[in-house]
Amino acid sequence: MKLTPRGCKNIGGDVALSVEELRRDFMEAFIPYGYRPFWPSGLQLLEAITDKISPNLHNRFMVTNSFFGEPCAVRTDVTLGVVDYCASHFEPHERPLRLCYTERIYRRPKSPDKNVERLQMGAELIGWEGEGADVELISLLLSFLNGLNCPKIALTLGDVSLIQRAIKSLPSPHGKVLLDCLERGSLDEYAEAAKNLPPSPLSSFFEELPWLKGNAEVLYRASELLGEMEEAIRPLKFIYSELAKLGHEDSIVVDLSLVRELDYYSGPIFDVYFEETGVSVGGGGRYDRLLEACGMLGQAVGFALDLERLALSVNKKRGKAQKILLWAQKNAPSYVLKCAEELILLGYSVEILWREKDPDIRELARIKGYDLLLDLNRGNIIELSSGDETFLDDFLGGENDD
Repeated sequence: MKLTPRGCKNIGGDVALSVEELRRDFMEAFIPYGYRPFWPSGLQLLEAITDKISPNLHNRFMVTNSFFGEPCAVRTDVTLGVVDYCASHFEPHERPLRLCYTERIYRRPKSPDKNVERLQMGAELIGWEGEGADVELISLLLSFLNGLNCPKIALTLGDVSLIQRAIKSLPSPHGKVLLDCLERGSLDEYAEAAKNLPPSPLSSFFEELPWLKGNAEVLYRASELLGEMEEAIRPLKFIYSELAKLGHEDSIVVDLSLVRELDYYSGPIFDVYFEETGVSVGGGGRYDRLLEACGMLGQAVGFALDLERLALSVNKKRGKAQKILLWAQKNAPSYVLKCAEELILLGYSVEILWREKDPDIRELARIKGYDLLLDLNRGNIIELSSGDETFLDDFLGGENDD
């Protein structure tokens, strides 16, 4: 009988091990900088989230009722839970607040995707002032990702507030057409629309906008094109400059046409992807408006990563521990567990087989992917690939001597 519905799945085996290792590494990277683990509620009240969440997610709620009959969505967005927690548990003078998490989210899938649940990993910095926190969060994120043994990571950096301010200089219909083309990635339509704009000091800026991508030179070119509005690019210049000083310049691509959920994000935004394939890993940015909607003043920045996608792409950065199948047979559990503990302390991974008899213990060990078989009754260890046998005392003695 199958228990898992369509769109959902269980994660086990090597992928689960990789997910857990990534989770630990992520927490170890962020907790020393003041980020604290956060576990959000599995249900979110519909009436509370509908006017706060991005409109792009309104038709993707997984709707249910709480035990008490309250209309709810199964956790659609972790950031909402973070902001709600900060607003209800901390006074303004206790901010800024830093939280990090790994959790499942649930959304109606967009075709052709069929998954309704995803594993997310992210961090949020709530209630701060100034660009320093943007630099902090992006730098920690890139340091973490670049420390993984995975395909090269790239981060695209833009600023929706720059685009919003520039668009306001245009008559409404023209601005909406340009934004629609950018959001859909339709560059041919955009180029045609840009040619038909009414005369404006920003005409050249709009004509070049989709192609303002690259390194620091893009920022200086934008400064020239923006003219009297040049100060609008300064926050992004500062963030890029500081990240470059921290050694992240090779990982960052400036893209001034980067547009995402303009009614949700309110400043610098970024997308993270594998450089060679362009496959998205996650993204984030500034979302001050959400704080305001929850009755909080200040600024906020955060990101979320696709944890499973990362886990499938990461090769173990540490040497993989050799696995031992320890056949306990009739030995006392206390003795068996002490033996297992000693092997684990030496860096091995140990699984105990408690059954007394097995028709072909070596074949079972091979099927389960073990490197070594320890037969406690005989007191020897067998290397399954070669068949070589070593007495347990000699094996432990040799390891201890090393």
